[in-house]
Amino acid sequence: MKIFKTTTRKIILIIFVLAFTLNTFVYAGVNPTREELELMIDRVAEKRAIPAILLKAIARVESCYEHYKSDGSPKINGTSIGLMQINNRYGGYDSEKLKYDLEYNIEAGADVLLNKWSMSSYNEVSSVGNMDPNVLENWYFALWAYNGWAQSNNPNVVQSYAKKYTYQQLIYDVIEKEYDGKIHNIDFSYLPATGKPSRSLVVPTPMYTNGGNIAFYEKGDYVRTDGIRTKFHLRDAPAGRYIHDISLNQLGIIVEGPVLQNGYYWYKVYIDDNTEGWIERNFLYRTGDNEYGRYVFEDISFHWARKIIMELYGKNIISEAQYYNPDNYVSKEEFCILLSKALDYAEGVNISSEDENSPSKNEESSTENDKSRDDEEKEKSSREAEILSEEAEPVLLANNEDINPWAVEYVEDVYESGLVDEEDLVNILENLNRKEAALIIENLFEINEEFTSIDIETVFTDISNLNEEEIMAIKTVYTNSIMSGKGSGIFSPDAYLTRAEAAVIMSKISEKLHL
Repeated sequence: MKIFKTTTRKIILIIFVLAFTLNTFVYAGVNPTREELELMIDRVAEKRAIPAILLKAIARVESCYEHYKSDGSPKINGTSIGLMQINNRYGGYDSEKLKYDLEYNIEAGADVLLNKWSMSSYNEVSSVGNMDPNVLENWYFALWAYNGWAQSNNPNVVQSYAKKYTYQQLIYDVIEKEYDGKIHNIDFSYLPATGKPSRSLVVPTPMYTNGGNIAFYEKGDYVRTDGIRTKFHLRDAPAGRYIHDISLNQLGIIVEGPVLQNGYYWYKVYIDDNTEGWIERNFLYRTGDNEYGRYVFEDISFHWARKIIMELYGKNIISEAQYYNPDNYVSKEEFCILLSKALDYAEGVNISSEDENSPSKNEESSTENDKSRDDEEKEKSSREAEILSEEAEPVLLANNEDINPWAVEYVEDVYESGLVDEEDLVNILENLNRKEAALIIENLFEINEEFTSIDIETVFTDISNLNEEEIMAIKTVYTNSIMSGKGSGIFSPDAYLTRAEAAVIMSKISEKLHL
């Protein structure tokens, strides 16, 4: 796939370093859109193993998603700076970076929240339940402390006219009203009528809880230390004693974990024969795994389809690039490129298998004379076909000016294979929906006899309004295990296909055709 083509890894690295360095100035004086800011927060939250919805709600409450004031200067209130309103009174962070580097400001916000979480997990302030960070309800006191460990955030205290809600309740309200989420409050009867609760107080986790979508790692994953800190510690056990100091960007391999202890998920990391130990998930960034090696795309480390994407890269169905953009929608043109390469891969594997089972040299020599005349005729016909092919202009290139030059050969291949017609390729740069994908893939497979009696409309309840051809296409891809639903009993025929979903489809096609 020739999308996002790069010349060398060195160039990719240089571009990445420059982009990271220039991040300080890209948005200088101008607030990014809320959507852009939320994506930045999502990325930081993924790395730091913090529920992203909490970090986004904090940004909303602290600064209304504004890092800069209308005059272009950084938003500063007293000693609190920027999007996450980082209080740098004691100089724990770089003030200039807090003012002008948005990603650094978000990283600092994540670091502050983790420090407040640590206060709960080590009984410096009250805690909730078993302090599993992947349970949103367990973050109650860490959110309270983010705003300052003050009695004014005790919901049992009669509020003054100046403060109507506690800080943590503001966070919960934003999550419910603006993110369609829900966090259940702890039982306030455990809290004192006035003042702050004791440090040793442990409040039960509410009966109903919500997950924080923290991404976990696996044994054999490649990782590096990552974060706003410059030094990290390896311990002899989860939450145990320090045994090694390691630096930023230290490479390692996960050999054990995760283990939940003292509010953190711990992993044992192998650095070298003399250095290994346990470290919090929050400071490890996955860069690859022992099955597929280093991830060549910077944006798949936390994605559910990362291994499938790397599998296709190994098959040369996907080419190396800085980003794969797995959650972006796939265009008709991109789908054709992927499909053409998947078919080439399957054909190449099958040809190799046939070569392995071909007659021996002695057997071939015995029939060589009989075949020589046929070979001459085939070569002659082949030369004539090549001449005609060179003289003829590709039909799609002639009739569809929207096709990008690098995509023509792949789209032509899919077209000439009879998988699409010219009507399918109208507006070829538009996004492809799921039923359109099914109609293309259907041409590769037949419904197995044992599945012909299945009523696909009882499997998927949202396809009854489709025409017969579309319904049969969905039945074909489903019974051949190429495409499944988007949810229980839902196919979502009109939903656009993502690049990650397209990768899964290509993996299944290449494997099934190979078999």
